[in-house]
Amino acid sequence: MNTPQRRALGALFFIYAFGLMSWIPRFPEIKKNLGVSLGEFGSLISFSALGSLVSLLSVGLLVNRFGVRKLIISSAIILFGSIMLVVHLHNTWQFLLCNIAIGIGTSAMHTSINGQALHEQGDKGENLMPRLHGLWSLGALTSAVVSGLLAGRVSLVAHVDLLCGVVFICVLLLVHRLRESLLPPNKSKEAAFSIKSVFTGFDLDWKMSVAFTFAIALEFATGDWAAIFSKEQLHMSAGVSAIPYALFVFAMIIGRLTIHKLNERWGLAFLIRRFVVTGGTTFLISVIVGVEVSKNSPLIGFVITAVGSFVGGLGASFLAPTIMDSANKRSKSSGAVVVGQLGAVNTVFIFIIKSVIAWTAQITSVGFALIIPSVMLICVAFSAQIIEEARR
Repeated sequence: MNTPQRRALGALFFIYAFGLMSWIPRFPEIKKNLGVSLGEFGSLISFSALGSLVSLLSVGLLVNRFGVRKLIISSAIILFGSIMLVVHLHNTWQFLLCNIAIGIGTSAMHTSINGQALHEQGDKGENLMPRLHGLWSLGALTSAVVSGLLAGRVSLVAHVDLLCGVVFICVLLLVHRLRESLLPPNKSKEAAFSIKSVFTGFDLDWKMSVAFTFAIALEFATGDWAAIFSKEQLHMSAGVSAIPYALFVFAMIIGRLTIHKLNERWGLAFLIRRFVVTGGTTFLISVIVGVEVSKNSPLIGFVITAVGSFVGGLGASFLAPTIMDSANKRSKSSGAVVVGQLGAVNTVFIFIIKSVIAWTAQITSVGFALIIPSVMLICVAFSAQIIEEARR
C-alpha cells in the first residue's frame, strides 16, 4: 500500500464497507416502519441474494467490456441510492424491490473493486488482496460502531441519508484519483457482452469454489448466530452477546493486515495449514467447553467462547482474499470475471450451508450447529498446497 493509487484503492475498500453497513444496525427501526414480523422481515432481506446472483453473473463481463470506472460509479449509484431510499419506505413490496437492488449494487461494487485490486496486484507475486480486505473489514466494523452510537440519538432517515450521500461523494473522489490506473475497457469483439456470454463464458473452478466457501462459512455463521448463542446458551445479556462477533471481526482485520509479513517468513501453505487448523479447532473446542462451563459459571464460559472467536477470526482472516487471488491466477478470464463467477457459485453454496446450520440449530442447539463451519474451516487445510501453487 506504498503508492498513492494503492492508498486510494484501500480507501475505496474502506468507504464501500462503511457505507454498506450503515443501515444494518438500524434494522429494528426499518422493520417497525414496515410493520412486519421478524420472520417476514428476514424473508424480505434474503431476497437481496437474488439481486446479488444476477449481478455476480454479469458484472465481471461488463467490467471487461466497459472498464471498471463506469461500473464502480453505476454500482455506487444503485447501492447507496437504494440504501437511502429504503429507510423512507413503509410498503413491503417496495422494500422487496429495493432490497433486490441493494443486492445488485453490493455485488456489482464487490466485483468491480476486487477486479481492480487483482489488476493492480498483477503478476508481481504480491499479497495485496488480504490487506485490502482488511481495510474492508475495518470499514465495516467502524460503520457498525458509529451506527450503533447514532441509533437512538439521530433519526434513521437523517443518519442513513447523510452518511450514504457523503460516502457516494467519497467514492467519486477516489475514482477520480485512481483514473490513471483503473482497468480500461476491452474493445475487442471477444469482450462484447450478451446474455448468452453470461452462461457460455462461465468457467467453474470446483477446487477454488469449495475452498472459498469453506473458508468463509465460519464468518457468516458467526455473524448470524454468535449473539444468539451467547444469549441463549451462555446466558449473557443482549448487549454483551455481541462481543464474540466483534472480536472475530477484529481478529480478521489484524490477520488480513499482517499476513503478508508472515508469508515472507514461513510461506503461504504453512500458514494456511497452521492458521485454519488452529483457528477452527480452537473455535470448535471453545464452543463445546463454553457451553459446559456456562452451566455453572456463565461469565467464564462466555470468556472461553470469546477467546475462541478471536482465534477463529485469525484462522479465517486471510483465506477468502488469498483464495480469490489464487482462483484468478488459475483462470484465463479477467479478474473481475473470476470474482463474479466465484461469488455467484459461493452465493448458492452459502445459501445451502446457512439453511443446514439453521435447521441443525433448530433440531439440536446453536452450539452444536456452530461445529459445522468450524470443521469446514479446518478442511481448508487440505487445499493449502493448491492455493500456494496457483500463486507462484
